[in-house]
Amino acid sequence: MGDDVINPKKRRTKWIKSYSNMSLLDAEKRLGFEFQSIKVVSISDLIAAVGSDIFEDTEGAAVFKNMKEKIYNNIVDHIGFEGYPSESTADFSEANVSDLVYAIIGPVLSCLRRNMGRDLRLRREKEIVSVDGETGGKEKFVVIDVVSVTERNYVLVAEAKTGSIGEAMKQCLLSMKDMWDNNNDGEIYGFVTTGESWRVFKYNGELFEGSRKMDVLFLGMENDGGMDEWMLSYSAIVDCLIAALIKGGIVQKDVVVG
Repeated sequence: MGDDVINPKKRRTKWIKSYSNMSLLDAEKRLGFEFQSIKVVSISDLIAAVGSDIFEDTEGAAVFKNMKEKIYNNIVDHIGFEGYPSESTADFSEANVSDLVYAIIGPVLSCLRRNMGRDLRLRREKEIVSVDGETGGKEKFVVIDVVSVTERNYVLVAEAKTGSIGEAMKQCLLSMKDMWDNNNDGEIYGFVTTGESWRVFKYNGELFEGSRKMDVLFLGMENDGGMDEWMLSYSAIVDCLIAALIKGGIVQKDVVVG
């Protein structure tokens, strides 16, 4: 059996419509709602009841602080190497945005793998296929929970685009729907970004909720005082990723009574 095959009895190897080739109207018809009608909630509400209790003691707080500092340094290094992600930067490509996403997700995933009992794995350009084979595509970043040799659950998806957060949102929401259908329970989280700006979404099988757009980096963040400013005003994305990795893909087993 190959790696990361989720619900192999349901899985199709091909799809009829690719996420990237679907129009906005087609995507809305597939999902059953207009994107502008998605309930917008605060970050605190979106990640409510998700405990970062693994970081609450003295040792855990130090781990959490070190993780955030590493992400800050990763972002600063990325800007130094590849430039600031802006529409005004003509040669800043989708690959550059993807590198930035990895620089942010990587330390969070690594930290939680060491502090949780879940075998979380990151897959890039991961193929997602709907249960009915109608839609599918390859997503930039997908995190999978390896429950056992025969069971894998989707946890989160992140889609990166240059310039258009709307195009990233379309692909993200479509893949979240198909990922949840494959899991058939729990919650799926989605992240969309142009590099500088991000939005976070949650889907529980019935309702999509999304955050407002938030900035994760700023010009001059490498200067003195930049780390303190980033920690205070720009690091909420880390809390969102922690919430997604703790709660996403948790599937409740059927309980047999009798």
